[in-house]
Amino acid sequence: MKRSVVLLSIGIALLALGSCGPFDMRVNRKMPTHFEISDSTSSPGYEEAMDWWRRLDTAYRRVSIVEFGQTDAGLPIHVIVLADEPMNRNDLKYRNKPLLLINNAIHAGEPDGVDASMMLYRDILERDSLRYLFKDVIIACIPFYNIGGALNRNSYSRANQDGPEEYGFRGNAQNLDLNRDFIKMDSRNARSFAEIIQYCDPDLYVETHVSNGADYPYVMTYLSTLASKSDPVLRNTLETICTPFLTERYSKLSGQMISPYVNVHGQPPDNGFSAFNDAPRYSTGYLSSISIPGYITETHMLKPFKERVMATYYYLMASVNLIHYKGTELRQRKMDSRANIIRSDSFGFNYSIDSTQKDTLKFHGYEFGYKPSDITGEMRLFYDRNAPYVKDVPYYKEYKPGLTITKPKAYILKRGFGDAEQRLAALGIEMKELTRDTVMHVNVYRIENYRTSETPYEKHYFHSGTTVRSEETFVQFRKGDYIIEMGTYLDRLIMTILEPETEDSYFNWNFYDAILQQKEWYSSYVFEDKGFQYLQKDSILRDKFNEMSVDLKDMTKENKASYQLYWLYQHSPHYEKEHLRYPVFRIN
Repeated sequence: MKRSVVLLSIGIALLALGSCGPFDMRVNRKMPTHFEISDSTSSPGYEEAMDWWRRLDTAYRRVSIVEFGQTDAGLPIHVIVLADEPMNRNDLKYRNKPLLLINNAIHAGEPDGVDASMMLYRDILERDSLRYLFKDVIIACIPFYNIGGALNRNSYSRANQDGPEEYGFRGNAQNLDLNRDFIKMDSRNARSFAEIIQYCDPDLYVETHVSNGADYPYVMTYLSTLASKSDPVLRNTLETICTPFLTERYSKLSGQMISPYVNVHGQPPDNGFSAFNDAPRYSTGYLSSISIPGYITETHMLKPFKERVMATYYYLMASVNLIHYKGTELRQRKMDSRANIIRSDSFGFNYSIDSTQKDTLKFHGYEFGYKPSDITGEMRLFYDRNAPYVKDVPYYKEYKPGLTITKPKAYILKRGFGDAEQRLAALGIEMKELTRDTVMHVNVYRIENYRTSETPYEKHYFHSGTTVRSEETFVQFRKGDYIIEMGTYLDRLIMTILEPETEDSYFNWNFYDAILQQKEWYSSYVFEDKGFQYLQKDSILRDKFNEMSVDLKDMTKENKASYQLYWLYQHSPHYEKEHLRYPVFRIN
């Protein structure tokens, strides 16, 4: 923006004034950021911010800009690496140091982390008192994850948000919400993110957002990987190391309160709220399945942009402190958690709140009430910021699995479902091709029930409530079909994707919908005679047919006849075996 240029000299003068908050945050005059130059009212566009990062890279040998894959906008995702020495992709993959990964602008209209990360890197590099923080650790930052959204700048799409003057858009270049795409991977962004994870394999992950919900005094709230659905090692890591350290260090640095994410939808939080259930479609849900602890910052939308950016800065600084002081332990615990995954013989899925267990949270809020709307005349909610309160509210953080599935020895995938195959490969899951045609004894799923959404959700007509019938049988496989052998730290992730009843399975995301449509049929007048012959020859089939027919007494004659004939067709050799047969098989 032109205003940024006009304010350059004024901004630099303002930066010299000194500290901000209880943590001494004197800004270096050599490389002020757009946020600082604009007197904390503006956030840079993509090109301007990347120019700044390139200048930082040129100025400091400890900064490396590493390119990872493409986005739907046709531009690569960059990872800014801060370490003792310059680093490339392979250096990251084969490092022996703990690594913190920061991800910004997944929703590009929420740019708080974009500006906070720039100041964070600059301050650590420039201030002698902070340089120790990257000794023996690596700090990695994605400055813009949703580049397409960042290029789509406006001033109005975030109706509830106080600043900045301009910002990006929530949807990416193909209008996807990338915060729902980490498992289904419809975007090139998500596939590049999976590549970043395979190279960086972070020991701590932090993603920056701005909240949208109730009004309350907190500038910063946070949510973490859901502890109650994590394995015991990861849960202990979250509850005894990461969360206490981050919340205490944040409050010390900022002088502010912090709260778990206020998970309410258009309602006041006075009656309590629950921990956020980060399904695998979310980054922390995906990462927890491979034992990486993750945190999401949620600054409050109604707080001024300056306060939100500074709160994010302090949280990121607390995260850098955590990886510095506890990184080696986090790295070891990640390995221990992965060993647990390899040893486990079953996993829980489809978690929901355990209402029998609740904590009490001392919550700071505002009194609320209802008054007539000036627009509709109906009663509307309002908060009174002149009437703050502190009260104990119920907090539900325990979840329980709705489904527990035993781990197989391997999965066999019938070749041909390319959308699923490509995504599995992108996630680093090894799929070996069968070298010859073979018959195997496997566990087969048949889809029994599912519900399909009536409206599209992130490019899909999503399935839910899926149930299956399981049977053991021999199946002919062809050379080139895939086998996925279990026994790695990816076991839980693999089951999350391939077990059709899990909430974010590839079946539920429609990648196997072709099996739901019957391809062949029959003419009734032709099959009547064949069907009668089958009943005459097979007494077991005849008994089952008669037993089934008894339950049809409430049908009309026409419907009953149609149902009987189709039932018989389904139990005849003519019925296609692929209909409703899930093309992913288990070797138990």
